[in-house]
Amino acid sequence: MKQWSRGAVLGGIVALCIGLSAQPATAASLLKEGFAFPVDRPTKIAVLRPDVSVGTLRSAGEDEANAEWTEVARQNITEEMKTQASAQGLALDFLGDMKGADGELLDQYRSLFKVVSGAIARHGFFDHLPTKLEPKNPAVPSKRWRMDWSLGPGAAQLRALTGADYALLLYTHDAYGSSGRKAAVIFAAMWGVAAPFGVHEGYAGLVDLTSGDLVWFNTDPAIGGDPREKLGAAQRVRELMAGFPGSKPASQPAPSAPAR
Repeated sequence: MKQWSRGAVLGGIVALCIGLSAQPATAASLLKEGFAFPVDRPTKIAVLRPDVSVGTLRSAGEDEANAEWTEVARQNITEEMKTQASAQGLALDFLGDMKGADGELLDQYRSLFKVVSGAIARHGFFDHLPTKLEPKNPAVPSKRWRMDWSLGPGAAQLRALTGADYALLLYTHDAYGSSGRKAAVIFAAMWGVAAPFGVHEGYAGLVDLTSGDLVWFNTDPAIGGDPREKLGAAQRVRELMAGFPGSKPASQPAPSAPAR
């Protein structure tokens, strides 16, 4: 009878666990059909402070935020957005933190963007809603789905506040698995139960502040880069800004460590 070493058994369990918890790994960018920036006048794009959260995923699945990690990641991502926007020749107006009613308004739209983004990520790429299906077109036999999500006409308040035509919003959330979490996931895999080691997600979107409509959206189910590190933040921003209207094709970046 063939003998198996303890290391081989554990290695098999880890491989099984990774296979069970894997998700579709396709970067996804949507552009509203027919959208293009105006060419007859300057366009102002306001960038809201990135909505960033970094913490630890505990053994039972508790997502515990880490204020220090979050602050470092937010600074890294903001600086990298400015660096990459400059390199791409994009004219972006980065808003600072605001206080009082103005600050509350920006927070409300960050939260609203997070909720709408979750719906787009699910129904815009994987589980399409029937209501988003375009009428049949003999010239285009394949199915086509509309990009018609919105933050609502109330987004005009952001236009009045910032004087911008569009708002660029970015959300990113990471919860790194604790040692207890990793052990729990490996144990669960022995019984055929899939569970993630951690959480890594991010969305970026461009909103027309006249109508509130999202005209561009991007996410990546296999998002990488540890935003607590500068190289990781550069990778994260690069992935989330891929396909942004008017951006240049990205050059091949230097390899960086994975975020997992």
